[in-house]
Amino acid sequence: MLRRRFVMGSAAAAVGVSGVVAAACAGPGGSGSGGSGDKAPTIGARDVTLSWEVEMQPDVLSRVPAFLAEWTQKYPRVKIDAQHFDGGDGQKIQKMLTLAAAGTPVDVVGKLTYIQPLAAPGGALPLEPLIKRDKYDVSKYNKGWLTSFGTHQDKLYSLPYGMGGSAMVWVYNRAHFQEVGLKEPSADWKNPWTWEDFRQAAMRLTKRDGDTITRAGVEQFGNQYFSLPYPWGGQWLKADHKTSTADAPEMVEAYTRYLDLIFKDRVTTISPGGENLGTLHNRFYDGKVSMHYILGSRLPAFTDPAVHKVDYAMAPFPKGTLPNAPAASGDIDTNQLALGNQKTAEESWAFTKWLLEKARYAIFSDRMPTLTEDASAWAREAFKRVPATARVDVLVNAIASARPNDPVRSHVKVDQISSEAMNPAWNDMRAQKVAVKDALADAKRKIQGIIGS
Repeated sequence: MLRRRFVMGSAAAAVGVSGVVAAACAGPGGSGSGGSGDKAPTIGARDVTLSWEVEMQPDVLSRVPAFLAEWTQKYPRVKIDAQHFDGGDGQKIQKMLTLAAAGTPVDVVGKLTYIQPLAAPGGALPLEPLIKRDKYDVSKYNKGWLTSFGTHQDKLYSLPYGMGGSAMVWVYNRAHFQEVGLKEPSADWKNPWTWEDFRQAAMRLTKRDGDTITRAGVEQFGNQYFSLPYPWGGQWLKADHKTSTADAPEMVEAYTRYLDLIFKDRVTTISPGGENLGTLHNRFYDGKVSMHYILGSRLPAFTDPAVHKVDYAMAPFPKGTLPNAPAASGDIDTNQLALGNQKTAEESWAFTKWLLEKARYAIFSDRMPTLTEDASAWAREAFKRVPATARVDVLVNAIASARPNDPVRSHVKVDQISSEAMNPAWNDMRAQKVAVKDALADAKRKIQGIIGS
């Protein structure tokens, strides 16, 4: 299943035409409203309460006042109202657009992965005027992330504060590698192991009792739609959001090689015979699989030896087999900060910069920071109980190496594309009902029909 859900069709129906939302978010301006002039106005000169959209459970929300103490002391007249929004991106966006259409837009967007479905109907403000005026340095961010997560129609609407992802890096059981005499893979994203290295390792690490896999060499490959094509540079949709590339050579090669790993080599946890290895994630902790990936939400587990329990080390993604395979990259996404209300744009922008400063928001929300310098300091603290042999630098260096996500993930019809094209293609390929090339060609035809409708 997709980790991020967008239901923009229903969102649009809930709030009416996008012009209503745009008008509500733009507002009449006025004292303290932002984006104009060469000099920023004084923050804190008027009483204002900013609504801050977050995803925090009650125990975390209860700690927000303490987290905001420094801000409150500096700007006592600018109060912050943290509001928990349930659900995935789609549900959050629908609620935000509904509030905007009612004339009460969220001031600071604090928990979305893709800003495009909110920006498209006018639910977010472009940041360039404020960035340019304040000479705010965005060059320190991964440019691909700014594009794939925060840019709509060539305008930047958000800045990333925290990292997650379907498969940020790979981890492996060091004892298993030593047991079978395998050399540990390269820790260098610029010179990573190859897919063939990865495959050979999985084959040597796998143990069987007859047809039963008692230890799998490798876990399933993160998210089968998005993580898997990374080593080859495959993607379902071009950046123009108009052209599907589902049957491109990179995609065909990715799925062919992966299905070989599952059915021909039979070395994965989802191969025939691997049904009794335990549950996802736990089977790595329990030594039932030798190579695994780190899912963003599971990152904290690898900071605690009592949870992960094995002597592990991190490794980059393998490089694909085609001659034109791109540099290695993890399947990483980021959480965004954005502005939703022109009337409070100046205060909201000041609060956004405060949240980004020293990676405050990322650390408070238990996320890995998006800037390498901040992430390095965070990692030293977060992984202080983990031995140096874990090679945590691989995770930190993944920031500079990360490529933009597949553009289909920010398309407003990604839910429909997933359910009507991607899911059926994968199900048919995994069931070995249809050849890879034919399944992907059919998916392309369906995707073109969806995005053209």
